Amino acid sequence: MRQTNPMLAVLLPFVMSASVSMAQTPPPQQPAPPKLGAPELELKLFEKGDKELDRSKGCTVAIWQANRDPEKDRYAVLFIEQLRGNNHVREPARIRIGANVVPLTRIATGGKSSGYDLHEHQLYRMQGGDGYVVLDLKLGAIEGEAVEIESGKMMVSMLGKEAFRASVKGGAGCMTAPLPLPHAPAVTAKVPPTPSSPPPVAPPPPKADVPAIFERYTVKPALFSPGFRKEVQQKFKCNPEVMKTGVIGYSLSEESAIWEIPCDRFAYQGSSVFALVYVAAPEKEHTFLKTPGAPGLKRPTDPGVLMSPTVDIKMRTVTAVTLSRGIGDCGTLEKFRVTAAGEFALVEVREKLKCDGAATQPEQFPLVYPKR
Repeated sequence: MRQTNPMLAVLLPFVMSASVSMAQTPPPQQPAPPKLGAPELELKLFEKGDKELDRSKGCTVAIWQANRDPEKDRYAVLFIEQLRGNNHVREPARIRIGANVVPLTRIATGGKSSGYDLHEHQLYRMQGGDGYVVLDLKLGAIEGEAVEIESGKMMVSMLGKEAFRASVKGGAGCMTAPLPLPHAPAVTAKVPPTPSSPPPVAPPPPKADVPAIFERYTVKPALFSPGFRKEVQQKFKCNPEVMKTGVIGYSLSEESAIWEIPCDRFAYQGSSVFALVYVAAPEKEHTFLKTPGAPGLKRPTDPGVLMSPTVDIKMRTVTAVTLSRGIGDCGTLEKFRVTAAGEFALVEVREKLKCDGAATQPEQFPLVYPKR
């Protein structure tokens, strides 16, 4: 069934070329057309470092002015939207008008869709209903777990003001596992104790050999058997003495875990390989994790090998840093997210190729994936 939204016709005629799915809300009031000489709408760019732009955790949609770079320019981003939960439930999006941050609620979508429930055409209503934002976007293919907004238009309309139009680019993706949905505090009725009620029984303690979910633990040396070590040595050319220094496990469930196996040591860095294991029989049932690279970019290490990795299994991220020199003035940072299947999905690559003598934190290397 084809539905149309009168707001889309008023705000952006070309949006009518797509079918539009409307939220079950009363029809929004149409803003009156601005009078000649109406005041301009003071849409502002967010400043880099603004708390509204924190994309370090969870999943977000960000849209910036097409002729600006959010990694280099102090002012670039026009629109930011936080997504929560595995189904990417949208929190109110935010734009800045004058000195105020204005919340937006998405009320209609149209056209083709992509990851993170992005659509080619999206309509947002301002809190209070006195204005609307229309996005007309060209969506790129999903790369890893990121979606690029290759180009598009953003139009902002408010009662009595001139409409604001801008050419935009953007992207959607997750820097860590999705943030949890907010929960309302549970209301518990007070029940008076009865003499006949048996006392509560404490849950049995966990089995000693089964680590708690998403916890780091030391793998017993006997579990990393000689046959397993030999396979790692042959496949990745790992140093047998380094492999004896100890394997670290990161539990995913009572039956599966990711093992970080030390592979080699160098002057200022060390390398590791990762395996998804069945904890009851790790030598017989395991899979070495692949380390996918970004399209068009060469990885700094051999397939499956990560340099100086740091693991945050609770956030389901693994970050590897490969330095070209010990002073840390050049190199590559790769960040992966651990999927529900226990695999690595690339979410970020930063690269500084020029060794200029200026030591730089890897997190500040230029971003090369996903492209901005």
